[in-house]
Amino acid sequence: MGRRNRTGIDHGWSHVMNRGVDRQSIFFADTDRVDFGRLLGVGCERFGVEVHAYCLMSNHFHLLLHCPDGGLSSFMHVLQSTYVRHVNDRIGRDGPLFRGRFRSIPVNTDAYLRSAVRYIHRNPLEIPSVNTVEEYRWSSHRTYLGHRRRPGWFRTSFVLDLFDGDITAFDRFVRGDETEPVGVGLDQLDSIIELIADEYLPGTLESTRGVTKAVSMLLLDRIPDRLRSQLEATLAFPSRGAQRTAMARARRLATSDPTFDDIAERVRQMVA
Repeated sequence: MGRRNRTGIDHGWSHVMNRGVDRQSIFFADTDRVDFGRLLGVGCERFGVEVHAYCLMSNHFHLLLHCPDGGLSSFMHVLQSTYVRHVNDRIGRDGPLFRGRFRSIPVNTDAYLRSAVRYIHRNPLEIPSVNTVEEYRWSSHRTYLGHRRRPGWFRTSFVLDLFDGDITAFDRFVRGDETEPVGVGLDQLDSIIELIADEYLPGTLESTRGVTKAVSMLLLDRIPDRLRSQLEATLAFPSRGAQRTAMARARRLATSDPTFDDIAERVRQMVA
């Protein structure tokens, strides 16, 4: 299965991620995260962009953005370039900080919007010292719960309306206590795999061959039957034998590098 070109849209809703060069840090102190948030506000006012969820990790960030007037690329360019200049000036470094252009996935359904918020807010759980999504200071989950003052550039009402304004239901969903399937589907599977894999694999997916196919194969063991048949049709193997061979190859890859299993599980949480 060939990898689709990354979708680039400037309008509508987008799940955006970028990370540091060679997976290095992009936030060196709390003051950097504060400055990044301030620049988000400046950009929102300038470009009419709305921020509905965020998470600032040590070497990458996630944003859920709505761009009703377009301008996503311009917004992100100004945000990143200005932030890099500030960090370089503050700590006396030189050169690029981000690995390149941001990745984005269009968010076209309420189901995916809910799933994207949950994924973004659960990102800190990969940190050994973080036990709950609520305790992490640098995501928007605490703002949704009312534990932190909501900055003027940040929106909560649209997402909470998807839970009938029930903050407890929202919190339960993000924590993973929700039993109903998310129901995002497979139409954006390649883009979701690319975004998630880009967090965890060295280099970039442009230079990492077979990632999308390998993770897709690993998903066949994890997703419900209603999605498994759809994914098999998408993969379009010429025979069951060819599919079994590809599956064996993917399982060997996951055995040699457990990161692929981790990526497959995170993707499953987004689409199943």
